[in-house]
Amino acid sequence: MTALAGAVNVPVLLLLNGAPGSGKSTLAALLAARRPLALALDVDQLKHSLGDWEEDLPAAGLQARRLALALAGRHLADGHDVLIGQYLARTAFLDQLEALAEEHGARFVEAALVADPSTLAERLAARRAAPDRPEQAANDRHVGPADAAVHATALDRLLAGRPRAHRLEAARPREELVTALSRILDAPEIPQEHP
Repeated sequence: MTALAGAVNVPVLLLLNGAPGSGKSTLAALLAARRPLALALDVDQLKHSLGDWEEDLPAAGLQARRLALALAGRHLADGHDVLIGQYLARTAFLDQLEALAEEHGARFVEAALVADPSTLAERLAARRAAPDRPEQAANDRHVGPADAAVHATALDRLLAGRPRAHRLEAARPREELVTALSRILDAPEIPQEHP
């Protein structure tokens, strides 16, 4: 949360979308580390902390999203940024996040890491061979390189209906992506015209 001269600090709720393997959780964590008291909220970590979560993946995913909304709401109410890296192919959770930001007077920012299916497949294969975090190893039991094209296509379809989403090439170096996201979050909000 960076204030412009004379401006009031308004917390930001960032949804960083992207197919599995695009690097969204890593980037959200790196970005949060540079913003005072920003929360990198990992919905997958919440899901994996639920007992027996793999027995009913849809129920576990919905419960994790409800918990994420509650945590994000509290943090926004306290005036702090919330950065969520989460793959979404449908709009329900996006709409809930946008409504939550509005409810707390926060700015909602949507960005997506985009990559071609072959790049995603390579990343998922590398992640499966050497996961960086426990949630990656857990997720890799349910998604792999063969799923890359389906996820990339689903994200493209979603983004076609979301013109305000910032699209970033996932293949760019991490530092460039963190800098680009910082600029997006710190840019002044442009009021939207309503018909």
